[in-house]
Amino acid sequence: MPNHAPLIPTDNPEIDLFDRARLIKRWRHGSESFFFRHERSGRLKAVSDGTKVRYRRKDVYDFEGGQPPSGMKEAYQSDLITQATAARLCSVASSYILTAARRGELPTRRIGSAYRFVPAEVEAWQQRRFLNRKSMKNRKKPADE
Repeated sequence: MPNHAPLIPTDNPEIDLFDRARLIKRWRHGSESFFFRHERSGRLKAVSDGTKVRYRRKDVYDFEGGQPPSGMKEAYQSDLITQATAARLCSVASSYILTAARRGELPTRRIGSAYRFVPAEVEAWQQRRFLNRKSMKNRKKPADE
């Protein structure tokens, strides 16, 4: 069993903790062996109060790919959605979502090798994509000389 850092009691409400069950629900991914591998490699940092293993929000965000952008902290607290769910929300193929994520056009979170998405980021991306398509359609073609 990996060594877990002791959880120091604090009155600071900024330190939110997740247990494994909550992270599995958030990520729609994970198992005991998944947590063990990533704790052992040092990519996922666990803390313990002596009875239960938990994970700090900051450490979870770092594991997923980084802290939320400014102004998006609240949105990043929601559960993440899968590639298939994002595709259904945007009415596009799942492969299109994956391609956009790999190109960096669609902000993504990585949970191991799985791609996950913040619902608010998918919605914002879809709106930007729709506006770009609409503006391209409305653009006047240059007159042929």
